[in-house]
Amino acid sequence: MAAGSISEDEFWDSVIYFLKLSDKLDRKWTVREAKDGGKYVMKKEEELRCKDKDLTLGADFYRDQEVEEEDSSTLQTDGELEQRVLTYEYHIVYSQSYNVPVLYFNAHFQNGKLLSLEEIWEMVPAVYKERLSQDRWTFISQQEHPLLGRPFYFLHPCHTADLMKNIPTLSDKRHYIIAWLSAVGPVVGLELPLEYGQNFNP
Repeated sequence: MAAGSISEDEFWDSVIYFLKLSDKLDRKWTVREAKDGGKYVMKKEEELRCKDKDLTLGADFYRDQEVEEEDSSTLQTDGELEQRVLTYEYHIVYSQSYNVPVLYFNAHFQNGKLLSLEEIWEMVPAVYKERLSQDRWTFISQQEHPLLGRPFYFLHPCHTADLMKNIPTLSDKRHYIIAWLSAVGPVVGLELPLEYGQNFNP
């Protein structure tokens, strides 16, 4: 097995470790059985809100806890709320082809409108856009979810092993999911609290 990759057993050991942390820290991650049975996906949903009156995808979005009470006046009507609340759905599955985890995700407004690939790219923080500009359409792609059978965006796993083999703290493979998500998650709005990265043994 290539350096930086993990076996499926190691993947699930890392998932279990990660979920124990989640239960203690924020209780935002779960494991759900896929529709065909016998297959499981790690899942999280998160709402981001925009405080700007003129909504564009370049506007600032905030997690619920970051929106202060006095700013809630900008989200008063149902119509405005639908246009300013963006829901991300994140799934983590194991790729047997690449022997690494893969991050699948979708993003939609409350009216059900899914973001296009171009809009997804507009949401990528500027610091990552510059670095990924050459690979923008291959780093983030869209395909049928391997377990759910409907279109999802995903971060292509072809470079994951190369990325992870350069992380010196992965002697304990239980920390793999934490290290990997910390590295790739922020590209698509997924950030882990700092407590996940601290030496915490549940």
